[in-house]
Amino acid sequence: MSTSITDVRYFYGVGRRKAATARAKYYPTSEELTILVNKKPFATYFPEQFRQVITEALNNLSITTGQVHFFVNGGGVSGQAQACRLAVSKSLVLMTPELRAVAKVYKYLTTDIRKVLPKKAGFRKARKREQWSKR
Repeated sequence: MSTSITDVRYFYGVGRRKAATARAKYYPTSEELTILVNKKPFATYFPEQFRQVITEALNNLSITTGQVHFFVNGGGVSGQAQACRLAVSKSLVLMTPELRAVAKVYKYLTTDIRKVLPKKAGFRKARKREQWSKR
């Protein structure tokens, strides 16, 4: 059973990066592209350099119409922006499977699993040891 764009109200994707989690809902409409993050305008939530992370992905995937709603929590601004990029890419691939090849080329569907190492007992940081003196 295949679903067409008219049968589904929105397409959903989840992205994670560092400690951030983003859930994206893409509503296919004929209107100009509008983006909301946690019910706030895109331009007020993210600074310019992090907005580019997401808008670059939408431009490369040829998305110019519709609405994107992000629900983001955890982590910092950089991790949240990268989580949003992954989430919206996943939702767009659900809508149009032909976009998968393009998204793979740009590595938009690759989850970056690197996380911060926890600090160990007896160490100054995760790997930095206390200074040792022989005498």
